[in-house]
Amino acid sequence: MTRSRLSQSLLAAVAFSALGAFSALPSVAQTEQLFATYDDTNAAIVDNAPYGEIIGALTVSERGRTLVAYDIAHTQALPFFRQYVTYLESVPVETLNRNEQLAYWLNTRNVILLQAFAEERRISGYKRKRGTPNEPGAFWTEKRITVSGVELSLQDIEQDILFAGWNDPNIIYGLYQGIVGGPALPRSAFVGTDVHAQLAEAGRRFNTLPSNFRVRGSKVRISTYFDWYGDLAFGGEQSNLRQHLVQFAKADDVPTLNTADQYSRKRLSTSFERYQPRQAVANSGGVSGGGGGFGS
Repeated sequence: MTRSRLSQSLLAAVAFSALGAFSALPSVAQTEQLFATYDDTNAAIVDNAPYGEIIGALTVSERGRTLVAYDIAHTQALPFFRQYVTYLESVPVETLNRNEQLAYWLNTRNVILLQAFAEERRISGYKRKRGTPNEPGAFWTEKRITVSGVELSLQDIEQDILFAGWNDPNIIYGLYQGIVGGPALPRSAFVGTDVHAQLAEAGRRFNTLPSNFRVRGSKVRISTYFDWYGDLAFGGEQSNLRQHLVQFAKADDVPTLNTADQYSRKRLSTSFERYQPRQAVANSGGVSGGGGGFGS
């Protein structure tokens, strides 16, 4: 897809929202405890079509990864992000069923992270933004959305809603980080009817990469990404992490996984994962465009 076609797609997405994709639902100011309230008799679903529009317009897929064109997001997509977030703020989350809530929070968390990156003219300093598991950076703790009257940050959604509300370690694979070493950005929104299967598949893709999880001989090596959410997802216990990783291990590797005293760590790449148009390259026939990119 050329840049002009990308712009057309983005404009179409904005027009799509203006035509009613974001039909407002009543917003009710509630306390934080309401995020533990749900209605499993309710079959209502959150409108995820705008997620697909924005991801389709602003990203390119390369080798199983979703690269975001943040320069275009900054110059053209911010009104769309803001309108979508306004819609997400209007959803009465406490009336949804439990799986639809989980999908809602995963999508909302990823959208506001994308929006936060897009708002910056030049994104840099990921380590400072992210901070550490015990001391998240100001970027992660800044209030970015108000749901049911409660202002929330990325950290709030991760720690106090997702991991506090669901006992599913696979949630770590649904949390896009914006970096090469983290889970890939989902090209499709999470949906309530399939959310746990979607998370499990995201975990499978993450753990098939040797840089994230590898058993070789008597040694087990894992990405330091597991340490970021070690307390929240695994209670800080290696036994819980071990039990979790068994589902992704080859049958022949399970004995090693179960008997290794310690797992070594592979430092994950914190380089931002973004699309940068390839430059024209010279060849014997003159100058031509490089391969790849949007629509290639």
